[in-house]
Amino acid sequence: MFKTLFATYYNIIYLHLNKPTFTMKHLLLVLLLLILSLSSQAQQNLVPNPSFEDTVYCPWGTNQLDACANWLNFGNSPDYFNTCTGFGGPPFNYGFGYQYTHTGNAMAGLATYRRPNSPSGPNYREFIGTRIISTLIVGQKYFFSFNANFSSQIPVAIACSKIGLRLSTVLFDSCCPPPINNFAHLYTDSVLSDSTLWIKLSGSFIADSAYQYLAIGNFFDDFHTDTLRIGNIPDYSYYYIDDVCVSSDSNYNETWTSSNEFFENPTFNIFPNPSSEFIYIKSNFKFNLIEIYNLLGEKVKNLNVPSLNNFFLDVSNCANGLYFVKVINKTSSFTIKAIINH
Repeated sequence: MFKTLFATYYNIIYLHLNKPTFTMKHLLLVLLLLILSLSSQAQQNLVPNPSFEDTVYCPWGTNQLDACANWLNFGNSPDYFNTCTGFGGPPFNYGFGYQYTHTGNAMAGLATYRRPNSPSGPNYREFIGTRIISTLIVGQKYFFSFNANFSSQIPVAIACSKIGLRLSTVLFDSCCPPPINNFAHLYTDSVLSDSTLWIKLSGSFIADSAYQYLAIGNFFDDFHTDTLRIGNIPDYSYYYIDDVCVSSDSNYNETWTSSNEFFENPTFNIFPNPSSEFIYIKSNFKFNLIEIYNLLGEKVKNLNVPSLNNFFLDVSNCANGLYFVKVINKTSSFTIKAIINH
């Protein structure tokens, strides 16, 4: 990529250098364009559809990763969750565990460990993957990250370590998954057991091959995977995945987030927050339904309203605590956290 850009701008300078109208100002402009082009190439996420927002169709059940644009089933039966599904989407997720997305309206989910004596046998794993936008350059340093959240589906939950990311030069699928050979370009030795907060995993490496594909899952066998029993009848580990990034720019990798922020959407605000009696909802889009959920995922308020972009909501009968206020129209929905403290 660098050679192509350099050659392009070199030809521009060479062809125009001897023209009377080509001044030092033009030369500086061409050089500035070159610098900006290189900067834009560096500040790019090489993962297509990195926060799983683009859909092929709205998923209506589990094992439907094919509903998500650009992402593929790289092994067994990973899942795709989108708020367009309704109850099956975030935060309810078909009963896999109550959790909102890290950003936006969608996320993926996969099993990273299952008890060795389960019907599926030892080393059961699920993987998701995609073809990255451009082939990695051998010798170039790259930075990568993704966000993970443990699904504490009581009583069968097991938390585990070794969830990670792996790059490859070959395409995997549900019939031919990545090898479980105790290697990944990025993984965690810690057991991820926090079912409330999203954990960002990040790292870097120098490309030693012309990698074209990215896979996420647990690439370590049962013996090399640490586990923590959460449920009374533990069976498997399940994690949600969101906001995946691969970039040659370290700062971009650390600061990048989805363009559709979930809890900080600039088009949807509530105040005062915390509130005791009333919440004023204001947005730059019209909505016709308001829902409030508590931390257990229980709907405590449901209100149909005329098509409005602002509304006073009475919360005086809600107990103190943290809630999720969701506004809905015919095409989309947005959710924000609210604290009620009488």
